[in-house]
Amino acid sequence: MRKIMACFAAAMLFLAVNRSALATEPKDLPRPTDYVSDFAHVLSPQAIEEIDRVCAQLDHSSADTQIAIVTIRSVNGADVAEYAKELGNTWGVGRKETNRGILVLLVIDEHKWRISIGRGLEVVLPNSRAESIGEKMIPLLRANDFDGAVKLVVHEIDVAVSAKGLLPPNLTKLN
Repeated sequence: MRKIMACFAAAMLFLAVNRSALATEPKDLPRPTDYVSDFAHVLSPQAIEEIDRVCAQLDHSSADTQIAIVTIRSVNGADVAEYAKELGNTWGVGRKETNRGILVLLVIDEHKWRISIGRGLEVVLPNSRAESIGEKMIPLLRANDFDGAVKLVVHEIDVAVSAKGLLPPNLTKLN
């Protein structure tokens, strides 16, 4: 019986170590060069340019809000929420003194997404609102309209931040 238990424990340890070794680590991704990091290569150059422009406007406005858009193929079994949190922390999304960062993560092959909100934005954009924004993009994701899904999310975040008086209404618009 002891041999069986020892083999079982060894097998579980082996599986745990190999699973974590197989998972893509956020620190293994290259650093972003702009607001959109399309590692899955699902966004058009026009959409990336347009989204970068809107994100830059939010970042350099009185809203002081940084949005990072990340597409990846897989997290290889890792928890998407933890992955997004670690990625946001590793990359430093949002200025350290204000913690007003938002990370939008699309995991293409696993059909998962996550919107992580920095603590400095929780009053303006609580997790429940971020969840409802993310749910709005599901039909677009199912249709493989990744450009439309990301534009929608960025627009909704812009509206949410602007609605609290942090920006003049309609400062940014996506076509």
